[in-house]
Amino acid sequence: MTYTARRLTRREQQEQTRVRLIDAANRMFAEGGIIAASLRNLCARAGFSQGAFYSNFTSKDELLLSVIERHIQQEVSLMQELVSKSDSEGIDGALDRLAYRLSELARDLQWSLLSVELQLHSRRDPSFAERSEKVKMASLREFSILLENLINRHNLTPVMPVFDLARGLYALWSGLALQGSIKEALPRDQVFLSFLRNMIVTPST
Repeated sequence: MTYTARRLTRREQQEQTRVRLIDAANRMFAEGGIIAASLRNLCARAGFSQGAFYSNFTSKDELLLSVIERHIQQEVSLMQELVSKSDSEGIDGALDRLAYRLSELARDLQWSLLSVELQLHSRRDPSFAERSEKVKMASLREFSILLENLINRHNLTPVMPVFDLARGLYALWSGLALQGSIKEALPRDQVFLSFLRNMIVTPST
Protein backbone atom coordinates (compact mmCIF):
# COMPACT_ATOMS: atom_id res chain seq x y z
CA MET A 1 0.00 0.00 0.00
CA THR A 2 1.43 3.38 -1.02
CA TYR A 3 1.21 6.37 1.29
CA THR A 4 1.44 9.95 0.06
CA ALA A 5 3.14 12.40 2.39
CA ARG A 6 0.80 15.11 3.60
CA ARG A 7 1.58 18.53 2.21
CA LEU A 8 2.51 21.06 4.82
CA THR A 9 0.22 24.02 5.26
CA ARG A 10 1.61 27.50 4.64
CA ARG A 11 1.79 28.09 8.38
CA GLU A 12 3.67 24.81 8.91
CA GLN A 13 6.10 25.62 6.10
CA GLN A 14 6.81 29.03 7.60
CA GLU A 15 7.38 27.51 11.04
CA GLN A 16 9.76 24.94 9.53
CA THR A 17 11.66 27.73 7.77
CA ARG A 18 11.84 29.72 10.99
CA VAL A 19 13.21 26.75 12.94
CA ARG A 20 15.91 26.06 10.34
CA LEU A 21 16.98 29.71 10.31
CA ILE A 22 17.22 29.70 14.11
CA ASP A 23 19.25 26.46 14.01
CA ALA A 24 21.68 27.95 11.47
CA ALA A 25 21.98 31.21 13.42
CA ASN A 26 22.63 29.34 16.66
CA ARG A 27 25.71 27.75 15.12
CA MET A 28 26.97 30.80 13.20
CA PHE A 29 26.59 33.32 16.03
CA ALA A 30 28.49 31.04 18.39
CA GLU A 31 31.22 30.36 15.83
CA GLY A 32 32.02 33.90 14.72
CA GLY A 33 29.71 36.38 16.43
CA ILE A 34 26.68 38.22 15.16
CA ILE A 35 28.64 40.93 13.31
CA ALA A 36 30.70 38.40 11.34
CA ALA A 37 27.62 36.36 10.38
CA SER A 38 26.43 37.78 7.07
CA LEU A 39 22.78 37.46 6.21
CA ARG A 40 23.67 35.84 2.87
CA ASN A 41 25.81 33.12 4.50
CA LEU A 42 23.27 32.53 7.22
CA CYS A 43 20.49 31.99 4.68
CA ALA A 44 22.72 29.76 2.57
CA ARG A 45 23.54 27.60 5.56
CA ALA A 46 19.85 27.24 6.37
CA GLY A 47 19.06 26.53 2.70
CA PHE A 48 16.81 29.54 2.09
CA SER A 49 16.77 32.85 0.24
CA GLN A 50 17.01 36.22 1.95
CA GLY A 51 13.37 36.70 1.06
CA ALA A 52 12.53 33.72 3.28
CA PHE A 53 14.52 35.33 6.07
CA TYR A 54 12.58 38.61 5.90
CA SER A 55 9.31 36.70 5.87
CA ASN A 56 10.19 35.53 9.40
CA PHE A 57 12.50 38.15 10.93
CA THR A 58 13.04 41.87 10.54
CA SER A 59 16.78 41.76 11.32
CA LYS A 60 19.67 39.67 12.62
CA ASP A 61 19.04 41.22 16.03
CA GLU A 62 15.53 39.80 16.11
CA LEU A 63 16.90 36.43 15.03
CA LEU A 64 19.52 36.49 17.81
CA LEU A 65 16.84 37.18 20.41
CA SER A 66 14.76 34.32 18.99
CA VAL A 67 17.77 32.01 19.31
CA ILE A 68 18.23 33.00 22.94
CA GLU A 69 14.51 32.73 23.76
CA ARG A 70 14.22 29.26 22.27
CA HIS A 71 17.27 27.96 24.09
CA ILE A 72 16.09 29.31 27.45
CA GLN A 73 12.58 27.93 26.93
CA GLN A 74 14.02 24.51 26.17
CA GLU A 75 16.24 24.54 29.24
CA VAL A 76 13.52 25.78 31.59
CA SER A 77 11.15 23.13 30.22
CA LEU A 78 13.74 20.42 30.84
CA MET A 79 14.42 21.63 34.39
CA GLN A 80 10.69 21.91 35.09
CA GLU A 81 10.44 18.24 34.17
CA LEU A 82 13.24 17.45 36.65
CA VAL A 83 11.39 19.37 39.37
CA SER A 84 8.07 17.67 38.59
CA LYS A 85 9.72 14.26 39.13
CA SER A 86 11.34 15.29 42.41
CA ASP A 87 8.48 14.29 44.73
CA SER A 88 9.60 10.66 44.86
CA GLU A 89 13.32 11.34 45.33
CA GLY A 90 13.14 14.15 47.89
CA ILE A 91 14.83 17.53 47.93
CA ASP A 92 18.40 16.15 47.94
CA GLY A 93 17.83 14.23 44.73
CA ALA A 94 16.06 17.19 43.14
CA LEU A 95 18.92 19.58 43.95
CA ASP A 96 21.51 17.05 42.72
CA ARG A 97 19.75 16.76 39.36
CA LEU A 98 19.22 20.50 39.02
CA ALA A 99 22.85 21.28 39.91
CA TYR A 100 24.09 18.67 37.44
CA ARG A 101 21.93 20.11 34.63
CA LEU A 102 23.16 23.63 35.33
CA SER A 103 26.77 22.43 35.27
CA GLU A 104 26.17 20.68 31.94
CA LEU A 105 24.70 23.89 30.56
CA ALA A 106 27.74 25.86 31.76
CA ARG A 107 29.95 23.29 30.03
CA ASP A 108 28.10 23.71 26.70
CA LEU A 109 30.63 25.69 24.64
CA GLN A 110 28.19 26.76 21.93
CA TRP A 111 25.67 28.14 24.40
CA SER A 112 28.39 29.80 26.49
CA LEU A 113 29.82 31.56 23.43
CA LEU A 114 26.35 32.63 22.33
CA SER A 115 25.64 34.07 25.77
CA VAL A 116 28.89 36.06 25.64
CA GLU A 117 28.00 37.32 22.17
CA LEU A 118 24.64 38.50 23.47
CA GLN A 119 26.34 40.51 26.22
CA LEU A 120 28.90 42.04 23.84
CA HIS A 121 26.30 42.99 21.28
CA SER A 122 24.19 44.60 24.00
CA ARG A 123 27.19 46.75 25.00
CA ARG A 124 27.75 47.84 21.40
CA ASP A 125 24.13 48.62 20.54
CA PRO A 126 21.92 50.45 23.10
CA SER A 127 18.72 49.78 21.14
CA PHE A 128 19.47 46.06 21.09
CA ALA A 129 20.34 46.20 24.80
CA GLU A 130 16.85 47.48 25.56
CA ARG A 131 15.23 44.63 23.66
CA SER A 132 17.54 41.98 25.09
CA GLU A 133 16.78 43.22 28.60
CA LYS A 134 13.11 42.38 28.03
CA VAL A 135 14.06 38.85 26.97
CA LYS A 136 16.33 38.50 29.99
CA MET A 137 13.60 39.66 32.39
CA ALA A 138 11.09 37.25 30.86
CA SER A 139 13.64 34.44 31.23
CA LEU A 140 14.29 35.30 34.87
CA ARG A 141 10.56 35.24 35.55
CA GLU A 142 10.32 31.79 33.97
CA PHE A 143 13.22 30.56 36.06
CA SER A 144 11.65 32.12 39.16
CA ILE A 145 8.50 30.07 38.52
CA LEU A 146 10.65 26.94 38.27
CA LEU A 147 12.37 27.65 41.60
CA GLU A 148 9.10 28.57 43.29
CA ASN A 149 7.64 25.27 42.12
CA LEU A 150 10.58 23.41 43.67
CA ILE A 151 10.28 25.38 46.92
CA ASN A 152 6.55 24.77 47.25
CA ARG A 153 6.80 21.07 46.44
CA HIS A 154 9.29 20.49 49.24
CA ASN A 155 7.98 22.97 51.79
CA LEU A 156 11.11 25.14 51.80
CA THR A 157 11.78 28.72 52.81
CA PRO A 158 14.24 30.64 50.58
CA VAL A 159 16.60 33.10 52.24
CA MET A 160 15.75 35.81 49.70
CA PRO A 161 12.92 36.63 47.26
CA VAL A 162 12.65 33.97 44.56
CA PHE A 163 13.28 36.44 41.74
CA ASP A 164 16.56 37.51 43.37
CA LEU A 165 17.45 33.87 43.86
CA ALA A 166 16.92 33.33 40.12
CA ARG A 167 19.14 36.34 39.36
CA GLY A 168 21.87 35.01 41.63
CA LEU A 169 21.76 31.57 40.07
CA TYR A 170 21.87 33.08 36.57
CA ALA A 171 24.88 35.21 37.53
CA LEU A 172 26.62 32.15 38.99
CA TRP A 173 25.96 30.18 35.82
CA SER A 174 27.27 33.04 33.64
CA GLY A 175 30.47 33.30 35.65
CA LEU A 176 31.17 29.56 35.68
CA ALA A 177 30.41 29.29 31.96
CA LEU A 178 32.92 32.03 31.16
CA GLN A 179 35.64 30.75 33.49
CA GLY A 180 35.62 27.21 32.23
CA SER A 181 37.23 24.46 34.28
CA ILE A 182 39.82 25.40 36.92
CA LYS A 183 41.98 22.56 38.23
CA GLU A 184 42.16 23.72 41.85
CA ALA A 185 38.45 24.59 42.08
CA LEU A 186 35.44 22.47 42.99
CA PRO A 187 33.54 20.90 40.08
CA ARG A 188 30.80 23.17 38.79
CA ASP A 189 27.97 20.88 39.85
CA GLN A 190 29.19 21.03 43.47
CA VAL A 191 29.30 24.84 43.32
CA PHE A 192 25.70 24.96 42.04
CA LEU A 193 24.62 22.41 44.63
CA SER A 194 26.18 24.41 47.47
CA PHE A 195 24.45 27.58 46.28
CA LEU A 196 21.06 25.89 46.02
CA ARG A 197 21.32 24.20 49.41
CA ASN A 198 22.33 27.40 51.17
CA MET A 199 19.70 29.53 49.45
CA ILE A 200 16.57 27.36 49.53
CA VAL A 201 17.00 24.21 51.57
CA THR A 202 15.77 25.58 54.93
CA PRO A 203 12.53 23.71 55.79
CA SER A 204 9.46 25.82 56.47
CA THR A 205 8.10 25.75 59.99
